[in-house]
Amino acid sequence: MRFALPDELDYPGGYASTQLLVKYPVCDATIEPLGPRVTKPPSRDDVNVMYNLINAQTNEWMKHKAREMAKQQTDGAASFQHIQDQYDSTIQLLSDKFNTRIQLQNQQVEKVIQDEKTRIRLAQEAERRRLEEEARRKRLEQERLQREEEERRRKEEARQKAEQERLEAERKQREAEEKRRKEEQRKREEAARLKAEQAESEKQRAEQLKKEQEQATTNFKAIEEQFFKYKQDIQDIKTQVVAPLDGNKELKKQVNQYKRKINPKFGQLSNSLSHTRTVSMEVYNLVVATQSNELVYKWILNFIAKAIIDQAETEVIVRPFAARPLATLAYFLLEKFPDFEYFLTARFIKKCPYILGYTCSIDSEEGRKRMGWKRNQDNKWEDDVKYDERVGGICTVWSVMTHESNAQIGIYSNASSWQFVARMLNTDLNLIRNTHFELLANWWEAAGGDFANRYGNQSKKLMFTMAGVFVDAVASKRFPAAARLRLLGEEWQSRGTIQGLKQMEN
Repeated sequence: MRFALPDELDYPGGYASTQLLVKYPVCDATIEPLGPRVTKPPSRDDVNVMYNLINAQTNEWMKHKAREMAKQQTDGAASFQHIQDQYDSTIQLLSDKFNTRIQLQNQQVEKVIQDEKTRIRLAQEAERRRLEEEARRKRLEQERLQREEEERRRKEEARQKAEQERLEAERKQREAEEKRRKEEQRKREEAARLKAEQAESEKQRAEQLKKEQEQATTNFKAIEEQFFKYKQDIQDIKTQVVAPLDGNKELKKQVNQYKRKINPKFGQLSNSLSHTRTVSMEVYNLVVATQSNELVYKWILNFIAKAIIDQAETEVIVRPFAARPLATLAYFLLEKFPDFEYFLTARFIKKCPYILGYTCSIDSEEGRKRMGWKRNQDNKWEDDVKYDERVGGICTVWSVMTHESNAQIGIYSNASSWQFVARMLNTDLNLIRNTHFELLANWWEAAGGDFANRYGNQSKKLMFTMAGVFVDAVASKRFPAAARLRLLGEEWQSRGTIQGLKQMEN
């Protein structure tokens, strides 16, 4: 960088600048205004060096001028003072202008420095933004790769899971097929075993029942003796239970309380099995409460037996399926109270001796009494229809009870059911009335299906005999119930099943 003195600079002696230059030429110095040419932004050190050079050059130039002036002073002593004054003035003016230029130069340098700082700052910010953008792109790229990796892993896990599920399903299917095959094999073996056992059991039952049938056929005298035994039981109950309690007012009052609580329970029975069990348990609890007094306990058992028979005579006539809840209650009490069989069986045989296989002539007063006939309000015997309906209801309840439980208590058993039919078929045809067919038809609907399932082919022979040969044997008498029994047999033969009483609901 080069500098020049101003054109209006005055020299001692009053010469014009051009004249002064001619008279006092400057050697080895060129001063002219030149703008700074910046090739690159100067640094702080460059500015300091430049400043020092300018000061050095200026001092050197000033010294040179001082020497020239000193020389001129020697040449012109007269004008020394004037020159000295001009010199001082010029020096001052030059110094002021120089300082101004230096200040301006400093400002320019400061501006250059500030511009450079701004440029550096902007460059740094741009670099920061570039780095941030690059970091953002890297982060986004990393996130994208991570998502792709997670998606790939998820798909791979899903594929492996699906493969495992497929293999597991195949394994379970193989196990299920193997289990089904083994179960089918077991069922076949079990069916074969049961079939063999059933055949053997049927054979044994057939032999036993055949023996019983032969005994029934040839020993009606023994049946009559059994009948009289149960009649005697009724008399014993009257003399040993009913009469003693009737003579005791305190006990009579006590049993009447239980009677009032138990009696409504029979009307509460329904076709709901759960409800019937609830009612049965309530009756059971009431009976248990009487066991502390034997006479009261027996009187209550006898009362319940009579109530069951009364319910069978009335309710079952109107609603035959009412026999099922009544039979459920009766068998429940038989299982809970063994003494109850004595009272209930005596009542059944008294009101319906056909259950035992007993039949006698009704041509006499005694005969009708034995067979359970009743007199009406006019002291006349009830008509045949009423009698058949009444004993038919009793027989229906008993028939249901024969297949109600595996306990097989007394006459309430499968064997008694077979015995009933066999003895009925072996009864003297001269004693057969419409009542016999009424009872057989009711038995058919109440227990025929269970009977056929239990005894198999042997039962079929007996039932076909009942609905065919037996009906034909008295066809000339045209009993209405015989026609009903024949229709039931024909329906069974055509359908292969017996449409029995409606089953109880849960």
